Amino acid sequence: MSSMAALRARSLDLGLLLLRVGAAALIWTFHMARKLADFSHELREFPDPLGVGHAASFVMALGSEGLCSILVALGLATRLSSLPIVFTMMMVLVLGARGFEGADVQSALLYALPYVALVLTGPGRWSLDHRLQGRWDRLVARLAPRAWGHHGDER
Repeated sequence: MSSMAALRARSLDLGLLLLRVGAAALIWTFHMARKLADFSHELREFPDPLGVGHAASFVMALGSEGLCSILVALGLATRLSSLPIVFTMMMVLVLGARGFEGADVQSALLYALPYVALVLTGPGRWSLDHRLQGRWDRLVARLAPRAWGHHGDER
């Protein structure tokens, strides 16, 4: 690989690392901190766009925004971990379209954007996903024939 190509690759990986860690830091600092500070009120009054109850909706939002953002920052199951965050932010957009006054559409779009980008790009080489790629590939190779009903000796 040429030195220019290597520099581009390192720049891309650094950019994806900053995107992952920065998005998680922002969602924790400005979004999760508020939810956790007012936990008991949120548990009772959190919007319920899916009809599963206020508490269940709140716990699902905490899981997606809290746990999944940490997984994304680490670069672990990045594409999969980004999807619940994007889904949660899309629910805010649905609430906004329905006229719910507490729906901050601008923030939801700003939080969703980096996670949509990570679904499309993946985490980059500076991630646990990259470090574990060989193990994931072996696991999928072992499980895939079973999932499709093949046993490896049939051809």
